[in-house]
Amino acid sequence: MAEIYRVEKGSEEWKYKAYDYVRTDAFCLGQNIPIELEFGQDESKDDLQAILLTEDHKPVAGCRIAFPAEKTGKIERVCVVREKQKSGYGRVLIEAAEKWLKEYDVDHIVITSQDRAAGFYEKLGYKLNPDADLSVYDHHAPKKDEEPKKPKKNLGFTCVLVEKYV
Repeated sequence: MAEIYRVEKGSEEWKYKAYDYVRTDAFCLGQNIPIELEFGQDESKDDLQAILLTEDHKPVAGCRIAFPAEKTGKIERVCVVREKQKSGYGRVLIEAAEKWLKEYDVDHIVITSQDRAAGFYEKLGYKLNPDADLSVYDHHAPKKDEEPKKPKKNLGFTCVLVEKYV
């Protein structure tokens, strides 16, 4: 059985490290996403709100939550370590994130997903919105003094929006 932790301001340091480990394993090692791309726009620890799943004291899955618009919550960077994928952790993770978001009284939850994972979210009650403007829900806008972003390398997938009204 997985243990579910919330990672937020004031959390123990090991929770931040465990969450970063899951992202590194799933995205950087598992999908060849460059580490500077994966971690280059992260919020500060004080602003991070994430869910971490562990099993037998080992990190297995994580995601973060954000609030890009009024009454809208967003689940981001959903990841499961490679050796535990397709084992039910993704479902547990999304359910925990939804529960936390509902505590903020949101009525709309969005996830920017890789196109190949959209079917997983649809099984959890999300609807694919192929016409959505993904930038509307992107709270990682470039800072004023930041250099313009270089085009992202072709990572082998397209991002799509899935959403659910709760």
